Amino acid sequence: MEERLIDEVKKKKEFSGLPDSVVMRALEESGDDVKEARALLRKYFGVFLTNRVLKGKGGLLDVHISSKKRDYNKFYSEIFEGIRDVGSVVDLGCGANGFSYEYLPKGVDYMGVEAAGQLVDKMNGFFGNKDLSARAIHADLFDVDSVVGILKKAKKDRVVFMFQVVDALESVERNFSLKLIGEIMKNCEALVISVPLVSLGGGKKFAVKRKWLMDFLEENYKVEKDFEMFGERVLIIQK
Repeated sequence: MEERLIDEVKKKKEFSGLPDSVVMRALEESGDDVKEARALLRKYFGVFLTNRVLKGKGGLLDVHISSKKRDYNKFYSEIFEGIRDVGSVVDLGCGANGFSYEYLPKGVDYMGVEAAGQLVDKMNGFFGNKDLSARAIHADLFDVDSVVGILKKAKKDRVVFMFQVVDALESVERNFSLKLIGEIMKNCEALVISVPLVSLGGGKKFAVKRKWLMDFLEENYKVEKDFEMFGERVLIIQK
């Protein structure tokens, strides 16, 4: 029964590349209502899986809604200015960020972790064509063991990105992001978190200061840097 419902939800092209665990969570939340489950998935993923993204062959940084506002040269320069040693970057909920590989510090390994299988395939095709030290992994961030396993395999010194994913995680399960951050910090040398200051469309500013997140980070770790750029607040965290 469960498998049949998952297959039914995934008949829609935009959801066909999501892990079964993600679809199952939406079904549980909707009481096994396929239409409602699709509505929930569209709320969380639909804005990122537009036709321009799904059908695009290149230049996805310019059409993917979470990346198109960034000047990656300036963005990464500001982030890596205070991080001395970087062996690898593990990008959780990476979206289309893998296409920004050329702007990362030279010689780093890159692993992008993404639930949308269509984006994973596109990034891996891009990496392979350019023979880059990079790969995208199809995974669910709510599978903490899987995330930890990926981090343990990454080359030290490990820098983890969580760009605009905290709010999405919290909308599904309250305080899950804090649990995930705790596990990440055991298995990396630096964590970079960004949270949106404006709506994805760019028109609405958020008044939310995310005090719960800042209190947790400042109590348990060292916030090395805190800056705003391209409509995002960026925090660089170290032990």
